[in-house]
Amino acid sequence: MLSLNEFTIGNVGSAKPLSLILPSRKYDETILVGRAGEVPTAVFLSGQHHGQLFESLGNTSWGGIIIPNIRVEIDEASAVDVEYAGVSSLFVIRLDTRLVIVAKGEKAFARSNLVTLHDNLVPESEFRAAFAGWQIVVGEGSNKRIVWSQTGA
Repeated sequence: MLSLNEFTIGNVGSAKPLSLILPSRKYDETILVGRAGEVPTAVFLSGQHHGQLFESLGNTSWGGIIIPNIRVEIDEASAVDVEYAGVSSLFVIRLDTRLVIVAKGEKAFARSNLVTLHDNLVPESEFRAAFAGWQIVVGEGSNKRIVWSQTGA
């Protein structure tokens, strides 16, 4: 359950990066908002557009329950080496100073794109790791709740 101060209702175009949007109507989908460069960019986590991204600024076609300031936690047991394993849509990758999610472009057969979820992390070496399993949480300590999860493949 969400506390009243943990969510709003609205369109994806009004959601800031690091927001999760849960469906509130029959045809809405679960959407995660991050950034591609400086542009707010959304990734479908469910539905027929699963794994696709789109620029979200000003978009009024999709909406729902907006949960801002979410946190992403990774399942360390689902780590794969980015250099040797195939990484598909909805994997999260820790690289340089960022945590990104892999998504597909809007057009059919478009190449995958990286959408930044967190940046300004402690710089690491040239090594990178991808994670098939991860979750989105709100709250802290005993009030922490999982609001969405991606199971490792």
